[in-house]
Amino acid sequence: MKGTLRLAASIAAAMLLFAGSAHAEEVVPSRAEYVSQVDPICQANTEANKRILKNVRQKARDGKLKEAGGQFIHASKAFGTTVDKIAEVPRPIADDARLLKWFKYLRIVQTNLGKLGKALKQEDKILAAHEGIRVERSGNAANNVGFIFEFHYCRITPGRFT
Repeated sequence: MKGTLRLAASIAAAMLLFAGSAHAEEVVPSRAEYVSQVDPICQANTEANKRILKNVRQKARDGKLKEAGGQFIHASKAFGTTVDKIAEVPRPIADDARLLKWFKYLRIVQTNLGKLGKALKQEDKILAAHEGIRVERSGNAANNVGFIFEFHYCRITPGRFT
C-alpha cells in the first residue's frame, strides 16, 4: 500500500512539474503589450459602431424608434463579438483579476445595449431613456476598472453608441 501511495505521489509531482514547465513556455505579455494587442480590436469595433449606429440619434428624434432599436441590437451583437475577441488575447498574469472584472462590465454594457434596442423597438421612450442611462453607467464602471491600462479605443464613451 505504501509503495502504491509513493508511486501515485511521484506521478502527481511529475505531472505538476511538467504542467508548470508547459505553463512557463506560454508567452505572457506585459501590460503595454496587452494594450497594443487589444486596442486595435477595440478600434475596429469603434469604426464598425460608427457605421452601425449612423444617424441613430436623429432617427430616434424623428420617431423612427423601431429602426433605431434595430441598430442598437446590431451594435450590441458586434460589441459582444469584440469582447469575445478581447477575452481570447493572453493577459498579463498580474492584471488577470482586473481584466476578468473588466470583461464582466463589458458584458453588462453589451446586455444594456441590447435592452436599449428592445425598448426602442417596443417604442417605449421612458424605458429606452432608463436603458440609455444604464449603458452609460455600465460603461463608466468598465472604464473605472480599466483606467490603469490607459486604453484609447477600449474606453467606452457615450459617443461610441450614438
